[in-house]
Amino acid sequence: MISVIVTTYNIEKYVEQCLESVIGQTFKELEIIVVDDGSSDGTREIINRIAGLDDRVVPVLLPENTLGGVAVAANIGLSKANGEYIGFVDGDDWCEPFMFEKLVFSATELGSDIVIGNFKNYDELSASYYDASDKRHWINGLPKNQLLSGEEATKSLLKFNPVPWRKLYKRSFLEENHIRFPEGDYFYEDNPFHWFCVTKAKTFSLVPEYLCYHRMNRVGQTMSSGDRRLLAMYEHHKTIHDWLVNNSLLETYKKELVLWVVNNSCWIHDAIKDEYKEDVISCLQRELSNYEPEFVKTTLAPGNMGNKGRRLAYRALGIEERDGSGQVNHSEKSLNKLGLVGDAVEYYKEYGALETAKKVKSYLHARAPAKVRRVVGRLRSSRDGSDDLEKVLKEVRDHVEFQKLMSALAEEENEKLREEIKAIRAELVEIKNKLG
Repeated sequence: MISVIVTTYNIEKYVEQCLESVIGQTFKELEIIVVDDGSSDGTREIINRIAGLDDRVVPVLLPENTLGGVAVAANIGLSKANGEYIGFVDGDDWCEPFMFEKLVFSATELGSDIVIGNFKNYDELSASYYDASDKRHWINGLPKNQLLSGEEATKSLLKFNPVPWRKLYKRSFLEENHIRFPEGDYFYEDNPFHWFCVTKAKTFSLVPEYLCYHRMNRVGQTMSSGDRRLLAMYEHHKTIHDWLVNNSLLETYKKELVLWVVNNSCWIHDAIKDEYKEDVISCLQRELSNYEPEFVKTTLAPGNMGNKGRRLAYRALGIEERDGSGQVNHSEKSLNKLGLVGDAVEYYKEYGALETAKKVKSYLHARAPAKVRRVVGRLRSSRDGSDDLEKVLKEVRDHVEFQKLMSALAEEENEKLREEIKAIRAELVEIKNKLG
């Protein structure tokens, strides 16, 4: 049996779709524990109604919203679970019908402590789907549908998106290692939970199919706010660091942890409001002070870390950045405009022009103003428009995205990368011509 823990809070618009996707699984031996964290809308009534129709649904309705948020709800679910395996589902997401059948098959056939499946994001504002941030690890990563073990596999899996709701865990493994979500007045508890699990597990397996869909940019989501709550990620660096120390694992995974905190700083610096960007630098400085500066510099060398992350870390540590001739780089541009071109060129070298075009287009779309994406979403969902109108809108949108890409590439050009950028441009133009 699988214990599926569904966490909910004020999501009356989405919870029925979520629970129906879990109830409708082809794998029927489920215990569906729905932990509601004190919702004040109609979420609880929907949960109770659905529980009355399927006795596998076990409502756990907390009387008020807890300080620890999702972590408290998830831990309560873990304490009530009876299944041999544990799965998680966010109450505003939904699953493919075969999700848990595929996960449990992999776990039982291969003997995995943890099974990881693939997923897609769904943008609520634009009504569009896009790949998860760890897509590159699925393209050129570890073998799929095979038993994985050992230190190198563990280090590779630490780079995967930490979310728990596309994974299956052997419950005995979690209990034997006393693994729970850290509770506190912060968010992103799935990051330390991921590190706890991956560094202690002995065996893993990967299921490459898209198993579930994660809703993004809905009202109330932390990642769409851009406020100081994003800085909560730095609390988790300390939690993970202390966990590794207490389990005598810091020396083994110290490099991966430095890369983790710097990589997270990149997206936080991009997403957070301008008035808090200096707080990102201060928080990063505090966390990197746990390591020797020379170790940090070596860890962030080209090949391990892109220009964006290295420059942020150097700012935090007060390290002067030098160019190829050994001269100090005083360019303000190098500190504040953090290398879209450099990242694109590195991605191009590894994956080619088509994947690079998709990556940059996704990057630009995700950072479009919310009002723009909301309009695009309404246009897409409008039933008043004709096929011709939709075709024109698509052509305009593709043209704008292409021009934005060209503008971004031109804006950050430098001599060292000029020839490689020209090659990318030529291939992108060829792709556009073929598509157009």
